[in-house]
Amino acid sequence: MRYLAADVGGTFTDLVLVDGSSAGARVFIDKVPSQATGSALGVREGIQRLSATAGLSPGEIDLFVHGFTVGTNAFLTRSGAKAALVVTRGFRDLLLIGDQLRPELYSLTAKKPAPVVPRSLTVEAAERIDAFGQVVTALSPAETGRVAAAVAALQPEAVAICLAFAHLNPAHETALAEAIQAKLPGVPVYLSSKVNPQIEEYPRANTTAVAAYAGPVIDRYIQRLEANLKEVGLGGPLRLMRSDGGVATPRAARDNPAHMLLSGPAGGVIAGADLAKALGVSGMVTFDMGGTSADFSVIVEGAPTMVREREIDGQPLRLPTIDIETISAGGGSIARVDIGGALRVGPKSAGAVPGPACYGQGGTEATVTDAALVMGLLDPKEYLGGDMTLDPDLAAKAVERSVATPLGLGLEEAAYGIISVANANMIQAIRALVVERGHDVRGFALLAFGGAGPLYAPYMARELGMAEVIAPRNPGVFAAQGLLLTDIRHAAQAPFQRNIARLKAEEIGPLLNHLKAELVRELEADGVEEAERYFRFAADMRCVGQFHLLTIPLAQPNGPARAGAQNGQTSWWDAARLAADFHAAHERAYGHADASVPVEIVNLRVDGFGKIQRPPQPAEPAPVAGLAEPVGKRRVYFDRQGWSEAKIFRRDLLKPGQEIQGPAIVMQRDSTIVVLPGQRGRVDKRGTIRIAIKSE
Repeated sequence: MRYLAADVGGTFTDLVLVDGSSAGARVFIDKVPSQATGSALGVREGIQRLSATAGLSPGEIDLFVHGFTVGTNAFLTRSGAKAALVVTRGFRDLLLIGDQLRPELYSLTAKKPAPVVPRSLTVEAAERIDAFGQVVTALSPAETGRVAAAVAALQPEAVAICLAFAHLNPAHETALAEAIQAKLPGVPVYLSSKVNPQIEEYPRANTTAVAAYAGPVIDRYIQRLEANLKEVGLGGPLRLMRSDGGVATPRAARDNPAHMLLSGPAGGVIAGADLAKALGVSGMVTFDMGGTSADFSVIVEGAPTMVREREIDGQPLRLPTIDIETISAGGGSIARVDIGGALRVGPKSAGAVPGPACYGQGGTEATVTDAALVMGLLDPKEYLGGDMTLDPDLAAKAVERSVATPLGLGLEEAAYGIISVANANMIQAIRALVVERGHDVRGFALLAFGGAGPLYAPYMARELGMAEVIAPRNPGVFAAQGLLLTDIRHAAQAPFQRNIARLKAEEIGPLLNHLKAELVRELEADGVEEAERYFRFAADMRCVGQFHLLTIPLAQPNGPARAGAQNGQTSWWDAARLAADFHAAHERAYGHADASVPVEIVNLRVDGFGKIQRPPQPAEPAPVAGLAEPVGKRRVYFDRQGWSEAKIFRRDLLKPGQEIQGPAIVMQRDSTIVVLPGQRGRVDKRGTIRIAIKSE
């Protein structure tokens, strides 16, 4: 098979083509400038260029997997669709009121983020269901018609429906959806009882509203993408990365677009988890740095860390996602001296246009990339493999004007200051991410990828006292490679509040099997054969009287007893074992647990997967012992110790087993790797370079 992946970033679109049709997989990579947001033209250009490089036609590609940021950008820039919201009478201000969580607790001028659906586009329905799912006020046919007419009069592009306690009884939401679809054929309608059937009105309503707000934007992008693929002759199946690390068919992505909102950064974490398993690394922080932002995530024992919900721009999105933290720190981050005389880097970015000053496209403000060029970390003639030439004079002028002169520093000192401040911002993000999850960063490896990640990771790992830096074979397109390492995924959940001590298998088993049956239908619609399906079961649990939840795996319903079953238990359902699992997870998460406290289930979750064949790994060259041979030398200003003579290596000439003694620079088409003075790198399996932070 031949596999293609494309990951669209703010500055570049990364592409990977794996030709596994013959013995020894051939891998081709490319980076092309991202075009206007939502156009898909950069993807089209990249497919044509990379196919030609591989000597293939797009029609010979068997699978295309795509990661994109269209939904995220639409939400953050408030450029989504005109969406209407239907709520229970008396709840019209639900999105405006929100909750009592305040980012700045003592601020007298703090403002809540504006809801994606304004009050003027919110329609109330005279109906009511109580906290037990019983109808208190019936939704009459006349009221159903009135609400549908009121919504149609607003001429929305999409509609969200969130009625009180609809997660317990969706009958009223379903009736309204049918009436609205009859009035507005072709307009998507999203139900909270399907998007997020879970207690807590505001997060459920906001998640459903976000689906309606981003849905038409994502749908239009998928349509444009499919049209472009058809025009270039690519007829293989299209799969789209989800926020939870699975992939979706275009049909499934349109059904619940909220799952696609954080599609962009997920691929790198999936690739990181795969590499952690291959290298036997138990604790890893992924660090993906591009032109505009840096993404961080934690991998423990080869598995990405997941969260049930997260905030985006101050608003809750309550769907499972990979736990990724993003900050505005990239190669294009702009450096400036503030009114108090302090050096600041970011969050403003030069982006792809005009880009850093050294691009020669009209940019005049100093950026992190300009600073790296001034320090000699980048070769101006080898940027993007020589496809783009950088201008050192423009970089120097920008750093001199923006930072050196205002602070009274030398040019190199000012450039190093820019790098140091940018690194400090990212170091703080890693500390917060790892420590808040209960881990000790000193035992972790830092996996650096993205075009800029391996350039700055050795500085950050040294400051944090981390064990090592790992640079994958193709750092600049590593996230795109991750798109090819996952399966089709669907998720289903249902509210189910029970004390587990009194819960019997015949109560919980049928509901889990009902959720599984839903997912079977979804996988059948995606064309996944029965032999290629697998499922995972879990429960959101808490101590009775507690608010926060922990998600605990469950055994397969009606399957064999789990290993370590309590009290000679032979059934798949073992309440004592489940309670023990919960208390162990509570200890890990919070540092304490009380096994005498009763435990309850709040929600049930089932994930259904459809296996996708993985591309083969390229053949590994025979190991070679000893130091690698440099191809040259150049002066580099690594830090305030002054200029050093650094050895220069080409990545494609390195063999497994070879070592690199710092100070050194490793150049390749898609990235640049730094080995600082006193550090030592070693080429390991899969072509990775593992940099020991303290040389032996």
